[in-house]
Amino acid sequence: MKAASEKPLRIVLADDHPIFLIGLRAVLERDAQVSIVGEASSPQALTELLQHCTCDVLVTDFMMPAEPQADGLRLIEQLRRHYPSLPIVVVTMLNNAGLFHSILELGVMGLLSKASLADELPEAIRQVRLQRCYVAHTIRQALSFAGEVGPDRLQSQEQLSPRELEVIRLLAAGLTVGEIAANLNRSKQTVSTQKVSAMRKLGLSNDAALFIYGQEHGLA
Repeated sequence: MKAASEKPLRIVLADDHPIFLIGLRAVLERDAQVSIVGEASSPQALTELLQHCTCDVLVTDFMMPAEPQADGLRLIEQLRRHYPSLPIVVVTMLNNAGLFHSILELGVMGLLSKASLADELPEAIRQVRLQRCYVAHTIRQALSFAGEVGPDRLQSQEQLSPRELEVIRLLAAGLTVGEIAANLNRSKQTVSTQKVSAMRKLGLSNDAALFIYGQEHGLA
């Protein structure tokens, strides 16, 4: 994402409430390095927009009017399938740890509560620039209380080998697999294998869970 940091980050916004779209734009446009290149107010409009609008990040509401039997999870699944490399930041007013976990399992880059967007959305965008996940503090708390992350679910760091722990610390600090490989003089394949092994031992299934783990255990 180095190139993206040298030019405005192109963002598409999606929400079914016009006033909230205005609010999203107002928060993001405080950053001179952000450019809002498109807006959508429904899943169908978003799908059509992404077909011809190139962007670097999608910021989307979780619940928008949709076709019968469709839902927010299905929308994200479709977006991940058709645009696997597009970073997605999801915002929601819901407060359900199980749902949060399901959203993170789909590989989104950010998960935010609408109640704290003014404070956390700019930081989420900064983290996405660095190819890091961002999960709102209140959502991390909800996941921790529900046992989705934290000591009740995750196993001890003592099970990690020294090299695996080293890789996890560097990932939590925001380095990519390639940067870690260069810093530690290892191959990218070796670092990737150590990352996968460490995450399996810790019970972490995706990069967002790794981010939460790093924050809660002082690794970042």
